[in-house]
Amino acid sequence: MRCNGQDTADEDWINGLKNNSNEVFERVFREMSPGLFRFALAYTMNADTAEDIVQDTFMRLWTMASSLPDDTNISSYLYSSVKHSCLNYYKHLQVEDSNRTKLTEALIYVGTLEYEDDSALFDKVQECLQKLPDQQRKVLEMKIFQNMSYKEIARELKVSEVTIHTHVKRAYKFIRESLPLLYAFMIVKGIV
Repeated sequence: MRCNGQDTADEDWINGLKNNSNEVFERVFREMSPGLFRFALAYTMNADTAEDIVQDTFMRLWTMASSLPDDTNISSYLYSSVKHSCLNYYKHLQVEDSNRTKLTEALIYVGTLEYEDDSALFDKVQECLQKLPDQQRKVLEMKIFQNMSYKEIARELKVSEVTIHTHVKRAYKFIRESLPLLYAFMIVKGIV
């Protein structure tokens, strides 16, 4: 339960925001942004990302102020918005990581099968694959070229599925770190 002082502050803030008062918006921003930043930073562990999330939250507040209910608790509203944005940030990272994995597979597949006539590209991909430890390379080739599942590879190599996951993850990481310029080249040429 909120005290009357907080109720009055929220009413003043809501009324001011609904009337597009720059002064009220600035007051809300000055009072709330440091705490919101620390809150976002605790979620994201990245100061730039936390700052962006807080800025975006205030931009949404400004554009949506006229539609806020009169009994809105501004503090709860802003903290909930920041939390939601932080969770969306992590969802985006998961999608991005999945896309990087797919891009790595495409890089290997395209670079070795369809563009063998581009000897420089083919040589770079083959060189990168050859630098992988034998077991990682074998697992990656089975996954990509033979389209085998983790379970099938584990069964054939007589190791655990967890080991296969680890080999694939490490191989993708190595390739992404080894070929960043090749990624850009292939993206620009529309290869992947």
